[in-house]
Amino acid sequence: MRSPHVTPWPPWRSQLLLLLLLLRPSAGLSFFGSSSEEETTPNPDDDGRVQLHVGGVFPMEAGAGGWPGGQACLPAVEMALEHINNNTDVLPGYKLHLHQSNSKCQPGLAMQELYNFVYEGKNKLMLLAGCSPVTTVVAETAPEWNLVVISYGASSPALSNRQRFPTLFRTHPSANMQNPTRVALFAHFKWTRISILQSVEEVFTYTAMNLEAACKKKGIRAERQSFYGDPTDAVRTLVRQDARIIVGLFYVTEARRVLCQAYKQGLYGRKYVWFFIGWYADTWYEPHPEEHLNCTKEEMRKAAEYHFTTESIMLSKDEVPGVSGITGLQFESMLRQRLNNTDVANLGGWPEAPLAYDALWALALAFNCTRSNLGPGYKLENFTYNNTVMAQLLFDCVKNTSFKGVSGNVMFSDSGDRIAKTQIEQLQDGKYVMVGRFDNGANEFNWTADVKWPDGRGPPTDSTIIKEHLETVSNGLYIMVCLLAILGIALSLICFIFNAKYGYRGVIVQSQPQCNNILLAGSALCSASLFLMGLPTAGVQLTDGEFTLLCHSRISILMIGFTFAYGSMFAKVWIVHRIGAAENQQIASRQKDEYKPLLGKMSEKEDASPWDGLRTLISTIAGRPLYVAGSLRKSSTPSYGSLLARSADRLGQPIPAVKFYGVIVAFLAIDILIILIWIWQDPLVKDKVDLPMIDQVIGDNDEDVKLKPFLEHCKSEHHTMWTSIIMGYKLIILIFGLFLAYETRNLKLRFVNDSRLVGLAIYNVVCLAVVTGPIVTYLIKSQINANFGMVSATVILCTYISLGLVFVPKLRFVLRVPASRDEAYPSANGPAPALSKAELKKLEQLTRENEALGKQIEEKDERISQCTARIEEVVRESSGGSRESDRLISVAMTTAPVELSKQPTDASFSSPTKMTTTALIELQPACHANETTGQYQYEEMDNSTSSDEILL
Repeated sequence: MRSPHVTPWPPWRSQLLLLLLLLRPSAGLSFFGSSSEEETTPNPDDDGRVQLHVGGVFPMEAGAGGWPGGQACLPAVEMALEHINNNTDVLPGYKLHLHQSNSKCQPGLAMQELYNFVYEGKNKLMLLAGCSPVTTVVAETAPEWNLVVISYGASSPALSNRQRFPTLFRTHPSANMQNPTRVALFAHFKWTRISILQSVEEVFTYTAMNLEAACKKKGIRAERQSFYGDPTDAVRTLVRQDARIIVGLFYVTEARRVLCQAYKQGLYGRKYVWFFIGWYADTWYEPHPEEHLNCTKEEMRKAAEYHFTTESIMLSKDEVPGVSGITGLQFESMLRQRLNNTDVANLGGWPEAPLAYDALWALALAFNCTRSNLGPGYKLENFTYNNTVMAQLLFDCVKNTSFKGVSGNVMFSDSGDRIAKTQIEQLQDGKYVMVGRFDNGANEFNWTADVKWPDGRGPPTDSTIIKEHLETVSNGLYIMVCLLAILGIALSLICFIFNAKYGYRGVIVQSQPQCNNILLAGSALCSASLFLMGLPTAGVQLTDGEFTLLCHSRISILMIGFTFAYGSMFAKVWIVHRIGAAENQQIASRQKDEYKPLLGKMSEKEDASPWDGLRTLISTIAGRPLYVAGSLRKSSTPSYGSLLARSADRLGQPIPAVKFYGVIVAFLAIDILIILIWIWQDPLVKDKVDLPMIDQVIGDNDEDVKLKPFLEHCKSEHHTMWTSIIMGYKLIILIFGLFLAYETRNLKLRFVNDSRLVGLAIYNVVCLAVVTGPIVTYLIKSQINANFGMVSATVILCTYISLGLVFVPKLRFVLRVPASRDEAYPSANGPAPALSKAELKKLEQLTRENEALGKQIEEKDERISQCTARIEEVVRESSGGSRESDRLISVAMTTAPVELSKQPTDASFSSPTKMTTTALIELQPACHANETTGQYQYEEMDNSTSSDEILL
């Protein structure tokens, strides 16, 4: 059999015992105590029985926050002593004698009392101890004297260590015995998050660690806070952590301080549940005057209401008497009488008194067992501190003890712990009510009363429930936008049908209908993208893969739709700008070439003006018709009429649709390239963005449930870079399109008859996009409804306004002007429509008129050539008259007669429309030479003026 003392001797203990031995006044002592015959010889009592001496330390006062359990436990032990000594069936011929002292629950004082027990008086066969700190030092030191220790009031889990405390047994269950009950309660009430508030004593540290481990096994999150002395900061930390279910592990004095702080911090009431240790007195929460708590009795009662306690069952309710011949209730009644009916509610150790009573009975029964097992010549009264044989017999007998006591069945585990069931009590209306028991072995509850909750609404939640709420576009807004988008798609379809049905009408032919069809397709795609922009809506769940597909789909559709819609309008203003600029440059270039011979000699005398080059450059820029007209008015060359005729003919020719397609395809290629690279290199994924907690509550438990919104949006690793590339590229073409629209605002081509209206549509798109883009991207990104609303409003307004500007005038024209009044225009992409008889007759008439006018123009050109030649001859023959000749040349340049018919020179110029810009060509009087005087006279050939329409 293993010796009961197997632990090595710690250095600190050797130093302590050496100090005690040096202070010992007596000289006849061995290391193991007294060895004199006087002290080992039995000392019969007056009744002839031999006394067996037992030492006991009892904490009669709390000390520095300890447990004054001796106040009720010592009377219980004394009562047990009387019952044992009066029972002839137990230890016949022997009488127990108790040597007791007050430890004040202080380890240092307890060591001094242990020294006195060992070295003063008779040898003690066994020791009793209470209070975990005291039991720790006593049980750790007692094996050196082969003493078995039975503790009636120590719950520290650290005492279960057999290597450290080889001879310790406890009738008080370990504090760890309560942890399975606590964890079972947490699971029963569906609490998955708890907080532990503990004092720094070893007993509570071990209990807290064991509770954390047990909670972890059950999937319950436990957070621990500790304090020493003042719990104020620890309680404040619990408030910051939003602790709701709190387990308190501390002595009763500290428990009152904690409860007072809990009241001050508002850590009580409907939302909170406290678990305290069950061995406090029934009215422990009432403040003691000497503690100077800053809380009243009513405040403490209010804070303590509805808290739970868990404690091993310490008083048997069984009506069958135990080994002592009394029941648990009889014991309680007898102890009350022994205490003179003192108010036991505030009496320290009252709940543990049955354990102290049974501890002495366990000791007596162990003595009785040892007496029976001793060999010949050995007696209990001959025990010495170096008698390992008898010490081992005492240890084994205690270990195998099993009896029914007033606290229930008493038995010990291999670690010396008491095996017992747990009871659960709740403070209801100021009184503790046992609501149930928990059987650790069967892992089941036996409920004996109803658990009460504040307001009767059931158990609170273990924390403020943060319900995550996916912020989605509201159904009302989404439905409204979808309806408007459907209307936009329907308008695009209607316009497409209108374009196809009336494609033979001049107003349609001259507007590049194929380009307008691309505009319609883009508008429909932009409207369709709004269906995807609003997803996911409430009730719609998307997987990660579906969300990624959604992200790329809505961006791609919107980009391509924008390219089709805006690109078709951009192509029109671009083509108009390029054609107009080319024609203006050609006219200016021909002017310069024709005046060069006339001004050659003048340039020899006077340098050309520095503004000539600038005028030529400006004349090449589209949108400057007034300057061009002014330049044309200065022309007096014989070939000016034919130049205008050729220019007007070119500007009036149909424009191939492929030119417009080229611009659109270029933009589309850029978009597709960006989209493909983005998808391949840095695909979009679902990203969760938490929004600030909404300071509002939902549901019935308004204090427990709050709303935490979050967004799901598309995100990639380099999302900002891709967004900047797309927005920068689109911004460039928006601004450039705005510039072109402004430059060509007065410039019109016959086969782009809606260029001015397209320019207005571009103004609209640019203004809305430039304003909306930064707001949506940076300012209201987290406001899902506002974001979706602004994007939708921008797309819908751009679509509606663009379609209205481009197609409404055409629709009005078709409805107001019959097809018979249309002019015949060749198509840019096919044969001209068939002409009516009236139209053919009119065309023939105009052709004859143009031929006649052509002959007149040739005659005028010949007269102009003659005048010019005569002027050159006079200039050569004159001498010393440079100034006069210069004046004549200038007058001739500005007054050369150019007589043009008021009728157009081409059939296509016959009817000026709003789509033409008129350049006024002033007709000057013809010049006749006065052969008599050699001077030239200028006569008015025609006092009227006419104009020639130049289509630009």
